[in-house]
Formats: sequence, structure tokens, C-alpha cells
Amino acid sequence: MMDALERLAGVGGDLLRRVDRVLIAGGAPAGDPVWELLRRVGALPGDVLEFGLKVRAEPLRVAGAQLRADADRFARRQGKLTVDLAGVWEGTGAEAFAVRWGALASYIGDGGDPGTITGRLRATATYAEALADWCDALRGELAEAVARVVSSAEAVTLRQADPAALREEPPAADVLEAAARIAVRVLQPAADAFAEARELMARRAPDLEELRYSEPGAGPAGGAAPTTRVAL
Repeated sequence: MMDALERLAGVGGDLLRRVDRVLIAGGAPAGDPVWELLRRVGALPGDVLEFGLKVRAEPLRVAGAQLRADADRFARRQGKLTVDLAGVWEGTGAEAFAVRWGALASYIGDGGDPGTITGRLRATATYAEALADWCDALRGELAEAVARVVSSAEAVTLRQADPAALREEPPAADVLEAAARIAVRVLQPAADAFAEARELMARRAPDLEELRYSEPGAGPAGGAAPTTRVAL
């Protein structure tokens, strides 16, 4: 099912390509706000629209759900093995294994601590879901911006201009001003969204780092021969 941005892609894409041609040919008036937005976004309005059309929330939501399912599976198996081993194995071999299993069980975790495997999986799922929300928000904001500019007076100015005039160096002053105003309206939500994405990544980064497993000690010391008792 098409969303608002996809429905506006045709008319919006045509207008923003005109805007891009004008900006490439003549830039914008000195001191215009569009310069700062171009620097922050690093793309022209037409490129921003193409990017917005490519970002998809659904694959991220699917990935998030799968990560949560994997985390639950790890947590269940960790708990089950811990219960199954309790009290059925005794002796120095059991003690050595208990040390290693304790370290591994702590590494796997039950999901409450992001410093464990299950916790990392759930943290990554949360990040994927937050990115999905970000994608939806970006598409919505861009759709609103495009809807506004395609019906604006500036759009009329660009559409009425001779196509050859759009490539003049510099373009006519009214054409240049119209292109800059449209660019600001499209680039501003993109700049805000990219800043939000960077903030989201910075906030989530500590819980997304690689989690290394540390081997425990060698277990109980002593020169006696190992003894093992297993209840069957």
C-alpha cells in the first residue's frame, strides 16, 4: 500500500529536480538559510526525496521481532540448563564445570542486563524498532514538506520558467529565490531527522558494542586426582 510520500513522488520529484538544477546553476543568495541546510544534509532536495523513498520501516520491525525471539530462546535455554545441572553432578570435575558454566551463564544472561548476550539482542531489537519509527517519521515529514511546496507560489514560478532558464548561469533572480525557498522547506525536516538519527545512535551505542566472552579461571586447584559423582 502506497503511503503519502510515494503518492507525491511523481509531482514532487519533478519539482525538486527543477530546484536542483537551479541551485547547481546559480547557487542561492548570499547568506540564505539554504546554505547551512545544504551543509548539514549534504544533499540536494531531489536527492533527499529519493533517499526518503528508499528508507523502509518494515524490514527493521521484522528484524527487531526476530532479535527478540532469539533473545527469548537464549534466556530459556540458559535457565533450563542451569536447572538441569543443579545437584546431579558432584566432585572436582563438576566444580570445574560449574565455574565455566557460571561464567557462560552470566555471559548469556536472562535479558535484563544489556551487558549479556540476551540483553544485547534485546537492546539491538530496541534500536531496530527505534530506527523503524525514525523511518516512518522521516517519510511523514518529507511528505508534508513536499505537499506544501508543490502547491506553493514558488512552485508556480519554477513551472512557468522556460526550461532553458533553469540552466542559466545565474538563473533569473525570481527563479533563484523560489528554488532556495523550496529547498529550505524540504531540507529542514531532513536536517532535523538526521540530527535525531545521530542522537539515537549516540544514545544506543554503549548497548550495541561487541560483547566479548572472558574465560573463567582454571577451576579448583589441588594435586589430588579428580573425583566425579553423577546422579543418574
